[in-house]
Amino acid sequence: MHQVILYRDKGNTEPVTLRYTEQTLRSSQARLINRMTLTPQIDLEAYQCRAVVDWIDIDFELSRRTQYWHLNDRVEKLTGRKEYPEALDLGEGKTATRYRLRVQEPDFQYVRKVLDELESVYGFVAPATISGIEISIDFYPKTPSEEARAQMHGVLVRHFFPTTRVLRSNRMWPRFMPGSVDKTDYTVGRNDSDDSLDIVDRMTPGIDRPALYGSTYYVGERDHPRAFWRIQNKVLDKQNKAAGTRDELSDDKKRIRIEVTLGHEGCREIGLENYSDLETLMITRLQKGFFQFMKPTFAIIRPGSARPGSATVKLKVEEYRRERFLNAGVLGLQIREDAREELRALEMRKIRRWHRTSGSKVPPKMRSGAGAYGTMIAYEELTRMVERALAGLQRTVRKEMGV
Repeated sequence: MHQVILYRDKGNTEPVTLRYTEQTLRSSQARLINRMTLTPQIDLEAYQCRAVVDWIDIDFELSRRTQYWHLNDRVEKLTGRKEYPEALDLGEGKTATRYRLRVQEPDFQYVRKVLDELESVYGFVAPATISGIEISIDFYPKTPSEEARAQMHGVLVRHFFPTTRVLRSNRMWPRFMPGSVDKTDYTVGRNDSDDSLDIVDRMTPGIDRPALYGSTYYVGERDHPRAFWRIQNKVLDKQNKAAGTRDELSDDKKRIRIEVTLGHEGCREIGLENYSDLETLMITRLQKGFFQFMKPTFAIIRPGSARPGSATVKLKVEEYRRERFLNAGVLGLQIREDAREELRALEMRKIRRWHRTSGSKVPPKMRSGAGAYGTMIAYEELTRMVERALAGLQRTVRKEMGV
């Protein structure tokens, strides 16, 4: 049994325990032979899971120029809400032909009516397109409590793994704000001033900074053309930062939320270009590319399976890997694996020279576990939960689109 102490704020306040148990894998796959995984002790059935569209950006070009407030008047008459279309090619008399309309918490039946109205009055040069969309998955404890939310937050930030594409730039790495030390803390230690020390820091779990469950956890870059993610303990709604006001949610509406913001590249990747594509969009397919959850695996070092010194080293490596996962999750563990490969590449010249001198051969690189997910496995129970939520959203969207 392993345990993680989760804290709400930087002062190590309101601690909550998240426990993990070891489970030996029974698999014939070469990458998983003699390995075990860690499974969080959380009752997923104690949560309700729902998916929603937070907002959608719709771009359209009118056949004639007009001022944005004329558009807003028509939108408000149809929906009862002010949406404030953004002029993209503002010109003389504050008129424009190209607009972007962001609709919060959209009912697509009414959005279609708005577009039909604008097209009938002003004419569209081409069909309306989608330039961005934000989709959230909410986890509501059936018995509301801070502890239940903290545990789900701890699980999500440790098992979220939207492929290694998000690790190509260290600016995209997992981080949380407010941090436990700085305004923004990365979960994995870094050293920007020294490349060699940076590799060591990325491999050293002792300087990790585990995410606080009262903070917002980020993966990716804000305004990235593909995707940007947030995981948060949502207890406030309708925040007005300029006015300094906020509404606290009732206990039954407080939840843990993971949200993905798709830019224009992300929208095209899932087959969303024209507004009409929502009629056939397979929202359930977002799970694999944007809402994926994995579990780590660790080598089982059996007594007598290796020379005593070698076994000790292997045990220590797995201990570091386990500590890194418990601190920084599967993404943090992947950062460590990438750093190990970088270190091997840097040291390979010395390794080859030593083997030539000693008359031995360089051991071949292990190929098992070298695929897209390494030695990780799907977190199947959480995956099914997310898939059901996305399927529910897909039914809702298609119904509102009149399919």
